[in-house]
Amino acid sequence: MLRRLIKTLVLGAALAGSLSAAKAQEFTMRFATTTPQLENNFAWTHLEVFAREVETRSGGRIEVEMFPGGQLGGIESLVNQVKDGILQACDPADGHFASTFPDIQAFGVPYLFVNREIAWRVLDGPVGEKMRERMAKEVGLRPLFWSENGGFRHYSSASKEMKSPDDLAGIKMRTMNHPLHMEIAKSLGMSPTPIAWGELYTALQTGVVDGQENSIPTFMVPKLYEVQKNMVLDGHVYSINTIAMNEAWYQSLPPDLQGVIRQAAAVALETNRGLSVANETTGRAFLEAEGVSIYEPTATEKEAFRAKAQPAAVDWLKSQMDPAVLDEIMAAVQEAEQFYGYR
Repeated sequence: MLRRLIKTLVLGAALAGSLSAAKAQEFTMRFATTTPQLENNFAWTHLEVFAREVETRSGGRIEVEMFPGGQLGGIESLVNQVKDGILQACDPADGHFASTFPDIQAFGVPYLFVNREIAWRVLDGPVGEKMRERMAKEVGLRPLFWSENGGFRHYSSASKEMKSPDDLAGIKMRTMNHPLHMEIAKSLGMSPTPIAWGELYTALQTGVVDGQENSIPTFMVPKLYEVQKNMVLDGHVYSINTIAMNEAWYQSLPPDLQGVIRQAAAVALETNRGLSVANETTGRAFLEAEGVSIYEPTATEKEAFRAKAQPAAVDWLKSQMDPAVLDEIMAAVQEAEQFYGYR
């Protein structure tokens, strides 16, 4: 009798627990990324932190299902799946929005930010927030923040030393399929060649292209140091990405759970930026130990890059987007430079 009573109590407790869990879970967030699960990495760890924070802070009312490593398709496909409501979130870079929201390209003006703190003040300020709200309204995708996609992008080559804009002339340079990135390469005398990320290592190994451009942490992921032995830290673009959420799904959440999303996003952003800086520092030391020649231009030398690339890029951008948006961002950069004492 006692044994049967205990069994009944155990079953009853289990049933009550399952009913409680079912009641607690009100929403499911299906979050897909092409990034593999990497330990202490700027591209993955903040996504893992975001998912955990959402579930914990919501008390289990939001369940996050993660699909890493491209399980559900390439990033362009994932963006479309989020727009269509098949998924609730993914993590695209700014370039993946360019075709549907051209104004986002204004953040990619070459040599726009002299350093990270300037970029963070602009992106986290009114200009960055306005861009996020416009995208939510006009595209149906809500960027939760502007995170760091490894930091500043730099040019590398298989064998050519690069110290000035003249050294870049004639290089067949792999770029993303990003119109502005291609325009920047052209203005510096290169031949831009879009190649998919998954094909980049082979393209460099076989000489289809001579060089590529990425941040140091991103450069590290597919071991490009095995096929690229020269890098110039010109920092032509501060590379950003985000967690983009389906706007209709976000708006379906009650106000307190929308607050949970914002809370989790704040923690994730800090995680991303801290790891990006750390990954860049350790990555540079690793690359130099592996025999990659890294040249860091002086302020005067960087100005030569900016003078050659920025005016052409700005003129091109003004033909592609609302010039007023570009003016707002340039003004925000000036304010940030004044705030930090660079002006």
